Amino acid sequence: MNDQRAIQSVLQSKLTEFQLKNTAFSLRAFSNRLGMSPGAVSQILNGKRFVSKKIAQKICDKLLLDPQEKSEIVGLFPEQKKELLNNTALEPNYLQLQSDQFRVISDWYYLAILSLMKTRGFKQSPQWISKRLGISQKEAKEAMTRLKRLGLIEKDKKGGLKRSVPRYRTSDDTKDVSVQKSHFQSLELAQKSLTTDPVQERDFTSITMAINSKKLAEAKVLIRKFQDELSGLLEDSTPDQVYRLCVQLFPLSQGR
Repeated sequence: MNDQRAIQSVLQSKLTEFQLKNTAFSLRAFSNRLGMSPGAVSQILNGKRFVSKKIAQKICDKLLLDPQEKSEIVGLFPEQKKELLNNTALEPNYLQLQSDQFRVISDWYYLAILSLMKTRGFKQSPQWISKRLGISQKEAKEAMTRLKRLGLIEKDKKGGLKRSVPRYRTSDDTKDVSVQKSHFQSLELAQKSLTTDPVQERDFTSITMAINSKKLAEAKVLIRKFQDELSGLLEDSTPDQVYRLCVQLFPLSQGR
């Protein structure tokens, strides 16, 4: 029964998290994100419906859980226990590496910290980072630890911290849970900025067009080129703020 309670717990926790961010977020919207019917999700939450290992894996992926969280939950199911026992010697280090990589790609403040390190007056204390990015000191401290562990930051000659490489970029056109989570967070950050930041400090534009979908590959090349050119303009020798640029190109019409 621990496996079923774990699924109920993570579902309820995530539903509450979404509703705290958006009071209009409904069980139906939650079910759509999971790719399940509202009735099925309601029954699982109420303990009236049992979940198989396969469905548990699907739920973990749809909720964008990191590899370690997913392993802990799916590992409670009987079919998975034997497999986990056979890999006991390798699993802890492997899961930690996968979890670290997932966090760096998916949680927005990791790349923000790396960019913040390039600004004037950067301080490596969790308290300073927490204040500049509006995150908790615990999140700042854990992020710095992960970045060090992955070798993305290192000590300089004076004993301070610096980025180990100048730029980081994820693969294009990759369907990955961590990348999906990053995109969800970008949308949430943009929504927050729209209501809190002065219009002089942000820029939101959109265009609706009828397109030739065969030219999408060319469009993506132009978008990446624009991003690089804009980055070259803004990232001069005296950076003082960290910004995120999000360009969304997506279909409004369905079918052919």
